[in-house]
Amino acid sequence: MATSTFDRRLEITDPEAVIRLLTLEPAKEPLSKHPYTDEDRKRGEELIRACLARSRSLKQT
Repeated sequence: MATSTFDRRLEITDPEAVIRLLTLEPAKEPLSKHPYTDEDRKRGEELIRACLARSRSLKQT
């Protein structure tokens, strides 16, 4: 994602929206304690291992 998208000006013109925004209470609990499943974690770990193995083999050649 291009970081230039964060440089845009945010303008709220609806006065009621401004009031709702200012009176919001923070969430009491996070949306998810585990944002990914055990399966996702295992797959991610396998991908990291494979990437490191390729990186090591490239350094040795």
